[in-house]
Amino acid sequence: MENSAASRLKTGSDTDGSILQFNTLYLSGPFGAGKTTAAIGRVLWLLRQERVRGDQILVLVPQPSLGQPYHKALRSSDVPAGALVQVTTTASLARSSVALYWPLAARAAGFADPSREPTFLNLETTQYHMAGLVESAAQQGEFDAIRLQRGRIVSQMLDNLNKAALHGFSLEEAYGRLESTVPPGEKMVARLNVLRTARRISQAFRQLCLEESLVDYSLQMQIFLRVILEHEWCRTHLFRSFRHLIFDNAEEETYAAQEMVRLWLPQLESALIAVDEDGGYRAFLGADAENAERLAHYTEKRIRLQNSLVAAPGSSALIGRINHAVNRRAVDVTGEGNADGVTELPAESPIVFPERSHRFYPQMIEWAVDGIERQVKEEGVAPSEIVVLAPFVSDALRFSLLSRLEERDVPATSHRPSRALNAEPAVRTLLTLAALAHPIWQRRPPREDVALALENAIDPLDPVRASVLAQATYNARDAAGVALRDFAGLRSDVQKRVSFASGELYERLRKWLADYRAESEFSPLDRFFARLFGELLSQPGFGFHEQPDAARMTDRLARSAREFRWAIGGQGGRIGAEEESPVAAGSSDEGSPPKLEVGRAYIELVESGALGALYVPAWTVEDDAVLIAPAYTFLMRNRVVDVQFWLDIGAEGWWQRIHQPLTHPHVLSRNWPREKIWGDAEEIRSRQENLRRLSIGLLRRARRSVYLGLSEYGESGMEQRGPLLRLLNRVQIQA
Repeated sequence: MENSAASRLKTGSDTDGSILQFNTLYLSGPFGAGKTTAAIGRVLWLLRQERVRGDQILVLVPQPSLGQPYHKALRSSDVPAGALVQVTTTASLARSSVALYWPLAARAAGFADPSREPTFLNLETTQYHMAGLVESAAQQGEFDAIRLQRGRIVSQMLDNLNKAALHGFSLEEAYGRLESTVPPGEKMVARLNVLRTARRISQAFRQLCLEESLVDYSLQMQIFLRVILEHEWCRTHLFRSFRHLIFDNAEEETYAAQEMVRLWLPQLESALIAVDEDGGYRAFLGADAENAERLAHYTEKRIRLQNSLVAAPGSSALIGRINHAVNRRAVDVTGEGNADGVTELPAESPIVFPERSHRFYPQMIEWAVDGIERQVKEEGVAPSEIVVLAPFVSDALRFSLLSRLEERDVPATSHRPSRALNAEPAVRTLLTLAALAHPIWQRRPPREDVALALENAIDPLDPVRASVLAQATYNARDAAGVALRDFAGLRSDVQKRVSFASGELYERLRKWLADYRAESEFSPLDRFFARLFGELLSQPGFGFHEQPDAARMTDRLARSAREFRWAIGGQGGRIGAEEESPVAAGSSDEGSPPKLEVGRAYIELVESGALGALYVPAWTVEDDAVLIAPAYTFLMRNRVVDVQFWLDIGAEGWWQRIHQPLTHPHVLSRNWPREKIWGDAEEIRSRQENLRRLSIGLLRRARRSVYLGLSEYGESGMEQRGPLLRLLNRVQIQA
């Protein structure tokens, strides 16, 4: 069905280079086969050849960072001038639609006051509102049956709300599914009681949102899917806003997004759906790779690209071996049989086993550092073309790699998006200095935190001298407050031990904090962070100078605090029941809580272990540095590098899911029958499939080599013969 409105696509796999024309096209293939390149070509063809207006083209991607190739291509000088192509996510489209159709949707969605403007919540502000409900229940012992930090309880309950909205489940059905995962036994009643408590809190949170006109992600998607898309006028208006659609990385999208596209297809003049085979790495966030494949039935033509254009030579044969090994028989769970007596892979294989296994974990780290240095200085590989991967990147592993690579003059950076904000040293430093700068909060940080802040803020200080300086200058029990003592007043032996060079920098920091406290009006917290970084911490001699990671974390914290202030500051009286201090007078919005109270609430939220919202620059900025990241984080960046180092391949973490007693990514899915019980057999099959997808996905993202790091004893000192090691050994000895 060809016509002049159809797009043209060079498949790259046709021997005659033919150009196929179809209105709706489903394009699948392995990572690196050229699907995104073809989709970009289709967008440019629509703009240049078909003279389609840019604002009639929509590009949908699972997360903002995956839209960067489109933004880059559309910035080209030969792109026709005019309205811009919209490159966005389903969540952004839903938010703009909810805001646009709010007068029509608010009453149907059940809000108490439909005339009240909505307050959209991000991840941090959503956690803030949920945390109060969780804390009340926790104080009564209702979560004693599980061992989880408050922040993890909050995040898992929010995950249940999100999954329910994205899959069209009611809260009753979602928690009914979760109750089916509780194994029989003595602890069954306690676990069921915890889930029922979580259900009650989730319902209370939803009621709070409806009463206060708060719109979190789950409610936003619920309004979009159940109100706007089911309202004939709203749906027609939305679907007519765009005439051409590119749906890239559809396998990483949610069931809700895929169903929206399915409904949209008959209304479009052209559409291209691009799917990575063996994708679906965001399943824990609701990605539905199985439903993405069903979209092929609603398109006019399906094209499958066969070969990757970026993977190392020999990868295809190796991937075939992995598929055969996993599908032929289960990965050996006992660890017996294939752990020793390994033979070499064929010469064309990109996998490079170490000449010998290391006995202890630090020896493996030294091996990796030596290998990275050799790649950079002898092989001429750019640091940005090297990535170091592990199932989980602990603080100890991150510090060991970063410090050793710095000693070898090899730049390195890390990305761990699932970590709580307060787990980052730069963030902890800023939080401690904020407490010292705002004595009215009456939040006196412990001396250990002050010592850590001084160590990170003042470059010459080491941990010992920072501890000595903190002990001499700070007393958390001092009735005078949290002011630091001046360096000149210290004993001479302390001054000499700390050094006068460090003392001079300390004085600059102390005076900056004192001058800030003396100001007639304090700045909002996000501006405080920006000022502290720009005026002091980024200057020569201080710890954040020429430190990209520290700069990014400061920017992330400032953005987070600003979003929190905007969302919470406008809800008159929800924070700050205390009497306002004269220092805090002059709040910007009448009826809003004082900005100092908002700042203190934000500090308490971060210190409770809240997770940070998606921070786009962390996913898109690529320094000329070795990247250290968890394996799944690297996969979701859709990035290709020359060399990969897989560390700790004997660890169980390569196929284990994070412990989540309050949620379950597979059970909260339309692919799982509601009445079926999730048992050990299902868990093993899921782990095998995840391991297969993970190993194949990583191999397809390596242009040259994959170096495997192995130690007999892991980071915790336990002997390791995990599933990835057994799988790779089995692949080597296949007939």
